[in-house]
Amino acid sequence: MPNEASRVPTAPRDGWTVDTALDHVLSLIASNDLRYEQRFEASQKALDLGFSGQKSAVDAAFAAQKSAIDAAFSAQKEGISAALAAADRAVNKAELATEKRFESVNEFRGTLDNQQRTLIPRSEVDVMVKGLEEKISNLVKLLDELRNRERAQDSASKGVRDGWGYAVGVIGFIAVLAALFARFGG
Repeated sequence: MPNEASRVPTAPRDGWTVDTALDHVLSLIASNDLRYEQRFEASQKALDLGFSGQKSAVDAAFAAQKSAIDAAFSAQKEGISAALAAADRAVNKAELATEKRFESVNEFRGTLDNQQRTLIPRSEVDVMVKGLEEKISNLVKLLDELRNRERAQDSASKGVRDGWGYAVGVIGFIAVLAALFARFGG
């Protein structure tokens, strides 16, 4: 395994992933295997050189070495199991956080879709406002024309009323003169 240590995070800010945790544990196992193998070879050499005639001492040393190796493997298995369980919990937490984030993104996406369906585009509003402005302008012109007609009709009817008033006044004056003339003049 070339350069396995390079995948192991070196600073607290680096995140552990399942791959980096697995690589780290596998590199620990490989280094421990190498160390145990070297110890075993050293003990075999020592046994072969110094204790070649004493079989029971060799058997005892071998049994002690075997129990030490078994204990080390057992501790290593427990460590690996704990590391993998922690990595699994971390992955589950990350998946839950991702699901929650996607739920909020989907809600936001739904809100945008709803706005797109219910809100009117600016170009359509501009066209509607221009149309209303034209209609209001036409209504203002029509209202001005009606006011001008009403003023003209009021002026004409006032003239007619004033004319009838003058006519009645003149006829009344003539009648009074005729009555005065008939009474005093003739």
